[in-house]
Parts: sequence; structure tokens; C-alpha cells
Amino acid sequence: MNRTLLFSGLLAGALVLTGCDRAFQRPADTGEAEIADGAGGEPAESGSELPVRPEASASGATIDWEAARRDLAARSLEAGETSFQIQSGGEAPPVPVFMPPGPVSAQGGESDARFQQTSDGYYAFFPGDAYDTIVNGTNVVIAAPGQVAQPRTDEFRFQPTTTGAQVAFSRYGADYLVEFECKALVHDQPACITEEEAVAFARDLAISGTR
Repeated sequence: MNRTLLFSGLLAGALVLTGCDRAFQRPADTGEAEIADGAGGEPAESGSELPVRPEASASGATIDWEAARRDLAARSLEAGETSFQIQSGGEAPPVPVFMPPGPVSAQGGESDARFQQTSDGYYAFFPGDAYDTIVNGTNVVIAAPGQVAQPRTDEFRFQPTTTGAQVAFSRYGADYLVEFECKALVHDQPACITEEEAVAFARDLAISGTR
């Protein structure tokens, strides 16, 4: 499952992905398609093409690897390790990896916790009883058509979703999204986690790997 681009629009502000509209015209038929005017015939005018709308632009983020390595080295050994051994160095994901601190185990979920490196970041899944948690990281920066990418900040941005909630944040120039997918509805609404709980979970994520 590749969710690495799911949250780029939220972090870029108002992301609108649009394609180029093109008007294709059939070539004019010879003979009857030409309209005679006096002695000579003039071909029928062809319709003009629709204007091409600008597309959203995507680019690679500039990652502050030095700061990430410094923070990883400063982590207390007492903090423990996650359930994944995140490789550092040249083979590490293209963004610093943030994971829940301490061992992470399945809490009655239908599948085990898992980690997957992607071409632009990583994806981590943690099953739970009330909700499943997904952590995404990406180095892709997307700007709305005609606009530049918004500056990265340390702000944690909460947003409810149709399946639960999500919290977005940026670190070292990379973008991260933490998703909470509820397993049950309350009055037809996902209410498995509060904003305070979701933001606290995102704040507690610890840097666990870097290049």
C-alpha cells in the first residue's frame, strides 16, 4: 500500500491537482468540407484550442541530514527501540524516519505492525484495538498551480477525516502524516481518538533512522 503522497496537499496549503485540457479536432474532409467562395474555395475555419490550465508542481525537498543525525545521536539510550530496526546511512529511506518510541506490538489487530521503505519516503502501519495507526514520511513537495510551496513549520496540524483523524507536521525539510483509522463508529461518526490524543501521539514520535 502506497500512501506517501496522500498528505502532500494538506501540507502545501490548497493543493489542486489539475490536468491539461486539450481540444482535439478532426482533420477537415476534402471536397465538401471546403466552402467555395466565388472562383476559389477556402477551407472551413478550425476551432481554437481550449486554454491549458497550469498543473501542480512537485519537487524534492531539501533535507537537513546533519540536524537529523545530530538529533538521532542525542537520543537517550533509555528511550528504547521501536519494533523495527531502521537502517541508517546510504541505504536508509530518503527522509529521516519518525516512529513511536519504545517497542511497538500489535494490540489485537488483524495484522502485524509493518514498515515499508518507498521511493520518496516510508510507510509504517501499527494495528490496534480501537484504531489502526499509519505513519507516512515523504520528501515530495507539492505546490498548487501557479504558487510556490509553503514554508515548512514545526506546527502540528490536526484534521478529522471520514475514517478517523490525521495529524501533519514537518521536520528537517520532510513532510509527515500520522493517520488514525477507527474500527467502529459512534452515531455514524468516527470518534476513536480526540484531537489532544492524536497530537500527543504525533509529538511523541521519535527520530529512529537517518542517512
